[in-house]
Amino acid sequence: MSATDDLLPLPAFVTWPIFPFEGDLRVRPYEGLRDRDRPRSGEPGGGPCGSCAASDDEYLWADEHWRVRAPQDIPGLPVQVFLETRAHLDMHEMDAGLAAEFGQLIVRLDRAIQAVGGIGRVHMSRWGDGGSHFHAWFYGRPFGAQQVVGFCLPMWAMILPPTEEATWRHNLAVVAHELAKDGGTAMVS
Repeated sequence: MSATDDLLPLPAFVTWPIFPFEGDLRVRPYEGLRDRDRPRSGEPGGGPCGSCAASDDEYLWADEHWRVRAPQDIPGLPVQVFLETRAHLDMHEMDAGLAAEFGQLIVRLDRAIQAVGGIGRVHMSRWGDGGSHFHAWFYGRPFGAQQVVGFCLPMWAMILPPTEEATWRHNLAVVAHELAKDGGTAMVS
């Protein structure tokens, strides 16, 4: 058996129109399970927590328990933001009150991002392998961008040319001010 015979098969989605890559692809060899997870930022051995060290002026919006920030690099989408807890905790550590606020903020962020205009859908995702401080990702998919949908949207956000900076800043201000209508403080003008 050759080395290529040992490779895992490509999944069917590599042929879907939403998948951003074409050409010869192959699955990386699976490394299997290890005896521990790699430490995340904010955990022993994972480096300091950037969210805990950040001041409110690095955010678009903040309230007593939550903050919203944009990524450092402008993506190829009209809006992309992160919702973070103010306290250093992970999702499973939220009490019932904070979990209820999270649910309400998901809806508020959806509405705030839609208020930018030209947004087809708001997608959200939560990965927690890089940082131990709770954060969720929110993406505003441009209306009519039928190829930039589903689980491939985050990849397209990194591939497409960045949104023009003035438009990006305007869109973030809209999101911040829309959020502030129902509480908290918009940190951008």
